[in-house]
Amino acid sequence: MTEEEIKPIVSDPKKIRLLYDRELKKYKKSNDLKYLMSSKYLERFLYIGEDNNIKQVPLIYELLKLNDSKSEYISISCNFALALQFEQNSPEFGLKFLDDAIKIDERYGKKYFLPHLYHAKGRWFYNAKKYSSAIYYFNKSLQNLNKDDLLYIASMYNNFGMTFNKLGKQGKAIQQTLIGINILKNKAILTNEERFLMNLMIANAGAYYYSLKDYSNAETFLCNAFEFFKDKEEFYRNSITILEQLFSLFGTTKQHHKKEKVINFLLNVESKVNSYPNRIRANSIIQQYYAETNDFRNLKIISAKLFDLNNSYDLKRSRDAGKTADVLNNYMVQDINQKYNFKIHDQERKNRFFLILSLLILIVLILFFRSIKNKNRAEKEHIKNQKEILEQDLLLQRERNKNMRLNLNLKIETEKAFLYNLKRTRMSKNIETEEILKDLYIQINNLIRIDKKNYDFIGESSFENNLFMTNLN
Repeated sequence: MTEEEIKPIVSDPKKIRLLYDRELKKYKKSNDLKYLMSSKYLERFLYIGEDNNIKQVPLIYELLKLNDSKSEYISISCNFALALQFEQNSPEFGLKFLDDAIKIDERYGKKYFLPHLYHAKGRWFYNAKKYSSAIYYFNKSLQNLNKDDLLYIASMYNNFGMTFNKLGKQGKAIQQTLIGINILKNKAILTNEERFLMNLMIANAGAYYYSLKDYSNAETFLCNAFEFFKDKEEFYRNSITILEQLFSLFGTTKQHHKKEKVINFLLNVESKVNSYPNRIRANSIIQQYYAETNDFRNLKIISAKLFDLNNSYDLKRSRDAGKTADVLNNYMVQDINQKYNFKIHDQERKNRFFLILSLLILIVLILFFRSIKNKNRAEKEHIKNQKEILEQDLLLQRERNKNMRLNLNLKIETEKAFLYNLKRTRMSKNIETEEILKDLYIQINNLIRIDKKNYDFIGESSFENNLFMTNLN
């Protein structure tokens, strides 16, 4: 389902119903939430009209909850629809929805409804009599409209005219309104909506001319607009507005026969008007006419009728206000509950997050301290092993030093014996030379072996001393 599919049939309940049934059937078959949302979106168009508008509110709010911000288009559309629903009965509340819709549309930048949202906010300021702000937002709407959206572009110029009229600048109001009229006049073929807007602007221009006391232009414009609206029941509200202006104008210009024509038209259509405010306005003009013409019999009848209409309208407004209040209260309660539940779930998520984070930190600390402990233990083992190795080396060195001292002592004794034998050989003449040389030879060999052992000890000691120093380092 697309917006292009809905837009042409939005005012045709039968076609909307067919689309609604189709989407609902798809949901029941697939259980896919998007079809439920599309069916709810369509269902609200089944309740269009003054008496049905309030029925849309629960549907729109339910759709907002189903959507849960999944589709920005649905979020914007629903907030916009709620803003329009509460525009008259609760404007401040409606503004909240309108601002939410603008915020979402601006954030996503796709301009789904943005020009129309600015238009609605300009209208909100217009109704609040904040006319400079109204012009600001009407201008923002105009700047964001596509160039081919002639209907809405012309509508903005109509809004400028209405606002300048409220500011007492009727000349500028006429200028802006004529720009809007000419935009549509220059179009070859007008749609029904465009024809309606053009004639509405013509009526407005007539009212502005009347304010400037340009009665000729005022009558021309007002009568031209009335010719368009008078035969269309759906536009009786506009006809009555124009006839109010014409009735006053004909009184000012003393055209009493034309005033009678206005009254005859109102008498014929008054009973066909469905809206209480418009029926009251029509009968008020008739009442004024009877008072001016001293028709007391009809004045009494019309006054009683107006009394009943006003009472009925007050009762209807009271009922509508009650329904609106119920909807608002229900929405606010649900909204509060939703926010409260969200806060609870959010706090639970935060608690779970901090618990997991604390456990992770604890695990990291345990692993860190265990790593340090294992490292210290390994270092202690290493130091202990090194100590044992050094102690063994020290004992070995001591043993070698002891052996070297014994070898040195032995060498000294051998050298003494060698010298003694030399001396004895020299002093004795009876000793055999052969025997003496043999003894000397043995002693020399002993000395050589002792020296060789000493050199080996010294070499080993030098190597191990160097290794010992390296280990110490």
